[in-house]
Amino acid sequence: MKRRTGSGTIAAIILTVIFGAALLLSIASGAIVYRHVAERVETSSRQRVGLSYITAKVHSSDAYESVYAGQFGGQDAVFMTLVDGEDVYENIIYVYNRKLMELLCEDLTEFTPGDGEVISDAMALEVDVPTPGLLRLTFTDESGHAETADIYLRSGEDYG
Repeated sequence: MKRRTGSGTIAAIILTVIFGAALLLSIASGAIVYRHVAERVETSSRQRVGLSYITAKVHSSDAYESVYAGQFGGQDAVFMTLVDGEDVYENIIYVYNRKLMELLCEDLTEFTPGDGEVISDAMALEVDVPTPGLLRLTFTDESGHAETADIYLRSGEDYG
């Protein structure tokens, strides 16, 4: 007759506990890695959304003499003139009160910088024209990260 000591049962329980602990540790470390990757993606997208938005708007509005740099509310701004039949509109993108803003209006004198729509958080937008036909945008996001984009305006060309 065999004697039962229970050591086999204890060994099975210990192996199960060790396996469970290893599984929980691997899940926890995977969650930490995922959180760090998600934070990086979020930061990267926040840093690029403002500048990407502005460049897309400039490219979509680029017609002869319709995009130019200027000042609105004492800050650098990108102005885009839109013509719809006999109506002429100004679309202005600027930074006001730590926000990237956009304002579409017919008569600019009736509006203040606070009247625009908020696009994203931002610290600054610098708009420069280093050479004719080249628009240089430097966008600083809310964390202080600055990105620069040079946009060659096709509107300076005679293409038909």
